Parts: sequence; structure tokens; C-alpha cells
Amino acid sequence: MEFFIVSLFALLPLLLGTLQIALLLVANNHVDYAAFSAARRGAISNGDMGAMKLEFAKALSPLFVTSEESLDRENVTMRVVQAFAKATLEVGLYTRFAILSPTTAARQDFVIEREGRKVIPSDSLNVRETAIGNASGQTLGEANLLKLQVVYCHSLIVPFARQLLIAAVRQVDRDPWHNLCYSLGRIPLRSVGVSPMQSDFFVDRD
Repeated sequence: MEFFIVSLFALLPLLLGTLQIALLLVANNHVDYAAFSAARRGAISNGDMGAMKLEFAKALSPLFVTSEESLDRENVTMRVVQAFAKATLEVGLYTRFAILSPTTAARQDFVIEREGRKVIPSDSLNVRETAIGNASGQTLGEANLLKLQVVYCHSLIVPFARQLLIAAVRQVDRDPWHNLCYSLGRIPLRSVGVSPMQSDFFVDRD
């Protein structure tokens, strides 16, 4: 009898907590890769946020492939389409994106006119001036490093462990967006994707 009582009140919560943490680690790895993929996409699409969000959803899609039935040649297309649709919805509702670099100051320092657009040039960096910008304190090469911050509110699914984890984390996290995640039974996963620009960054898109 004592063993069952100890198992119920000690071992079971520990097991459930371990399972939820393991699932979070898997999800966090997916978010890290998706953020990198999104930044890489932005690097070749002039820093277009729409393109980066789409790429993030694509890379996050494996999280939403269900295991209700086996994956085979007959259903793979439908399963992938369904997973991508779910990922796109999640990105639209529960994800925030922010471009950390180039900063607003760097855009002021290095903006030029090219073909009727205001851009930060990415070509011929090895022969361009290496002077540090007055406002940003960066060089043009540093301003051509695209940094995309992503905060994705990931759902927690393990009963009991979900409530305990959210209650513990929200005691030390007062960020309004994060607290919205907690109120929805979710937890924020943050990642920063970094990629050197392979195209001009369009400043006038903002």
C-alpha cells in the first residue's frame, strides 16, 4: 500500500514531467531548425518577412504529422499537406517574428538607392568601405548578417505536468506575450536564426 501511495504522489509526477520535458526538447530542436531555415530564406529574398514565415511553417510541419496511421505512398501527400496547413495556422496564431539585424540604426547608416528602392547592398562587400556606421557602430559586413528572432507558443499535452510547468515558469516570466502563451496552455520557445545576406535587404519594405 505504501508503495502505491509513493508511486502515485512521487514517481508518477516525475515520469509525466520527464515526458513533457522530452517532448519540449524535440519541439525546441524543430523550432531552432525552422528559425535557421527562415533566416536562410530571408537572406535570398531581400529580407521578406512573408517568405520567412512561410519557410518557418514548412520547416515546422514535421511536428504536426500524426501517428494515427502509417505513412505510405498512398497517403504521404495528404498527410504532408495537412501537417503544413496545421503548421501555417500555428505560425499565424501563436508565433511572433522580429528582425534583430540589420537594426534600424544600421539601415540608416548603410541605405542606398538602387533601381528605385532603398536597400542595404550585399554585393562586393570585400571592396566596399569598411568604415563603422555612426548610428549603429557596425560595418556594412556586420549589417549584412540577417538575424531573425522567433517566439513560438508551443502547446503542452501531458496532463498534470502541463499545469505544473506553466505555473512554475510564469512565476519568473512577466513578458506579456509569454503570459498570453501560458494562459492558452502553451509555453514560449525562442530561437534566433542567423544567415549572411545573399541579396540586398529592402529597407523601404518596412
